Amino acid sequence: MASSTFGINLVRNEERAQTRGHRRTMLRIAIVVGAAAVAAALALLPDPAKAAGSPLVIKMSDKEPFYSPDKVTIKAGETVEWVNNGDTIHAVSTEASEAQNPKDVSMPAGAQAFDSGFLPPGGK
Repeated sequence: MASSTFGINLVRNEERAQTRGHRRTMLRIAIVVGAAAVAAALALLPDPAKAAGSPLVIKMSDKEPFYSPDKVTIKAGETVEWVNNGDTIHAVSTEASEAQNPKDVSMPAGAQAFDSGFLPPGGK
């Protein structure tokens, strides 16, 4: 009688081990499939640098108009490139206190101020 009980316990232990092994295998497969799905989804996301497109180029010169285009509206997320085509240093600032004419500056509420510092001739 003792040997039949021992035999049944061995069978049950083997079944449990197989079930655990199967679960582990399924978990590993699920992890690999999930990682592959995440990698595929990330690969399909647009590149932020490319999504922004070409930057809005504003040229600076020593003669009027000093900035071309002289008036521009920049949307959140757009890239702006300031190019100093002049022979002297230039600067760009969204702080009215830094501008030669404070009336030339306007920013939406909550926007962070920007100041380029001095850009040498040929600088961007």
